[in-house]
Amino acid sequence: MKKIIYPSLLLLFATFSFKTIAQESYWAKPDSLFKFIQPNASMQLWSAYSMNEKAQLTTNGPLEPVQDRLDFLVRRARIGFKGRPYKSINYVLNIQFDNLGKDKYSAVRGSTNAGTLGILDAYMTWRITENELFNATVGFFQPQYSRECITGDLLVNSLDKSVSQSYVRQHITGKSYGRTTGINLGGLKKSNLLTFEYNVGLYDNNSTSSEAETSGIAWSPLTVERLAVTIGDAEKKSYSINYGVNNYFNKRNGITFGGYSSQQNKSDLFSSNFSAGIDMLFNFKNLNLDGEWNWLQRTREGETFKAQTGHIRAGYNVIIANKYFIEPTFMVTQFNGQDGYAANGEDRLYDIGVNWYLNKKSSKLSLHYILQEGHGVNGYTNGTTFQKGNYGALAYVIIF
Repeated sequence: MKKIIYPSLLLLFATFSFKTIAQESYWAKPDSLFKFIQPNASMQLWSAYSMNEKAQLTTNGPLEPVQDRLDFLVRRARIGFKGRPYKSINYVLNIQFDNLGKDKYSAVRGSTNAGTLGILDAYMTWRITENELFNATVGFFQPQYSRECITGDLLVNSLDKSVSQSYVRQHITGKSYGRTTGINLGGLKKSNLLTFEYNVGLYDNNSTSSEAETSGIAWSPLTVERLAVTIGDAEKKSYSINYGVNNYFNKRNGITFGGYSSQQNKSDLFSSNFSAGIDMLFNFKNLNLDGEWNWLQRTREGETFKAQTGHIRAGYNVIIANKYFIEPTFMVTQFNGQDGYAANGEDRLYDIGVNWYLNKKSSKLSLHYILQEGHGVNGYTNGTTFQKGNYGALAYVIIF
């Protein structure tokens, strides 16, 4: 009897095991769901001394000077994590809490944050092909437009991002931080001398109305395209929608040219919205040079309003006593807008300073002076309630 039962049980177990294995072959097993979760955090601390700031101090009153002041603030702070549960799929989630402690009458741009958290990025990227040619990104992220718009805020070699990118982001997505929900198809192709990168995106723009979470009664999608060509060393090793520093610490000899555009038809705010631009990044030995120029156009009630904005920025790496990695930098930004556009007049900013890189991009100490001027209704002044002053700032960036 045992001779019959034991082989029968063994056969039954083997059959059950085979079916289990066969069933498991249907599932796409993660490579390692938890092993590749990587937390990240970064902080940008500023000590800024503001001069010549003006504000409307009484109801319907004129612009009046406020007292010069020293302001300590957390200019930017981010926490989050990223992971790669599958070989071809990765994801990113980042939370921001910027401008903590900023003084209302500081010459530093941006609103004061009393402790509010917000989602900065929430997206996943699927590498469709074995090479880098086809990648799909979906979620809440930055449309792939100008290089300044898609470079990390803490990674530029000026004190802060160019103010031109605020105008560009506001024009395209209706938000100064530029994120929106959608899908992007992009890829990268390298050869010995040339690198080509493309991105094409479709977005459900949810900030073209006075109501934050709706497009309003009229709706149309936002489309964004970008093409970049590099001669010499590539900007990055593999495809991603994130762009690194504009200082490669004497390791890159190459130049990248980018061209891009965006389109959107009727919404509650306009009948059509268009933009286009070009950008450039040049690194050769100690020299770092980048810039861009953007043309913005919006049609409303049969009338077209235009604006232009951009920047030029330069830095030069100096190694002192084979011990200190110092970079003097200079940047000028410009905005010009017609009356009737969302912003108008002129907004110009100069940034002159020096960076001391203690550990490449991960640890940087900076000292800069910012001079601001303009007129009209824009980020410098609205002519009624505020007018930005000048300021000097000591800043420290830590990324880990």
